Amino acid sequence: MNERDLIYFCKLVELESYTSAAKELDVTQPTISSAVRKLAQHYQDPLIIQKNKKSKITLTSAGQMLYDKSKKLLSEIASLDHDVRHANDRKIRISFSGVAGSIYMPEIIEKFYNAGISDMLDPKFERSTAAFSDLERGDSDIAIYSWIVPFNDPNYFIRTLDKTELVIITGLKHPWADKTEIKARELRNEKFIARKSTYLTRESLNRIGEFGDFTPNIIYTAQTMQLLIDLVERNMGIALVMESSIKHNDLVHVIHLDAEQKLWAYMQIAMRKSFMPNKHQAKGIEILRNFHRRKH
Repeated sequence: MNERDLIYFCKLVELESYTSAAKELDVTQPTISSAVRKLAQHYQDPLIIQKNKKSKITLTSAGQMLYDKSKKLLSEIASLDHDVRHANDRKIRISFSGVAGSIYMPEIIEKFYNAGISDMLDPKFERSTAAFSDLERGDSDIAIYSWIVPFNDPNYFIRTLDKTELVIITGLKHPWADKTEIKARELRNEKFIARKSTYLTRESLNRIGEFGDFTPNIIYTAQTMQLLIDLVERNMGIALVMESSIKHNDLVHVIHLDAEQKLWAYMQIAMRKSFMPNKHQAKGIEILRNFHRRKH
């Protein structure tokens, strides 16, 4: 048994196909079969049951245990490999969601600057799901993102930085410019400016549509948050946004959702428990572990 055999076994379980696993890993199908056979001999258990080449793969109890334990072990090996290879790195890779970056990045830069290590920051800005995926793959050391519900996972150090309400914004010339609260069903005939389908606010808008029994009429998909706000200011449509992202904007009007339909976004910071900062990174990681946004 070796690491490579476990990789082949896990990929086979995940793809449920010898051919697909071999293609994914760029090896021959007999290589996958040989790895499974060696593991089965080692544990004196078939591990995988397949009636014929076209039937679905199922796992024995031992096979399921091997898969679950192997995934954790392979993740730890990958983390070990990365940490050793990057023992002299003088950078801390941080994946920010767009909103999280605009809210927290200035203060994080300030803290690193005051500590004399601002050149250590290596930020990347992307969607929340992508930010967390980077963290899972080991492509970033820290992720700061937003979810509709607080995210918890025993493999990560996770702390909620803030909780912000999701609100409707309109232009100042919109007929609702004096409205302070609204029910989801009242939005059914409105035109929306929105972000892409993978963004939290778009997912939340779809959920509000479910509350009001309608499909949001999205007339434009904005590439950036700033563009979305600019278009709302010009009265092209209305939008659903995190309240924290428009706190200092006097050119849009904020409407809160009815108390029973109110949605929230949770801003969180996460780090893999398996990540071990080297001597250069330790000071910056300590700042991030204890980071709390100043109240203005």
